[in-house]
Amino acid sequence: MMPVIYNDVLAAVAVVSAVPPVLRHKTMARLLHEAALAEAYRRTQNAAHPIYGDGSLLASAQRHAGKGDTSFQTRHALGAWVCVLSALLERVDQPEAQLMQRVAVGSSSSRLAAMSSPQSSQ
Repeated sequence: MMPVIYNDVLAAVAVVSAVPPVLRHKTMARLLHEAALAEAYRRTQNAAHPIYGDGSLLASAQRHAGKGDTSFQTRHALGAWVCVLSALLERVDQPEAQLMQRVAVGSSSSRLAAMSSPQSSQ
């Protein structure tokens, strides 16, 4: 899956918010799986997946018709945010996701000049 930006998260929250709470985790897992499939296809074929798009979470989410509440005003919408962010947090702990982040951001040695903390280079 491509690196996640705010619009990816917002689109995923809209999709997850549109389903009953018991289906949130399953729906989010599906979005992540579709984005991963599309990214793998894009890397091998040098083209967007014909169904799942370019490998972004946004492209995966845009396929779904139902869009729910993305505000912070209701318990239901906040639950959707928690579900999406929790799934993304779990993914960060996976070695494959960490590798993709390093590739997208670059190694810390190439950013030493921009960092002021001694711990930043570790």
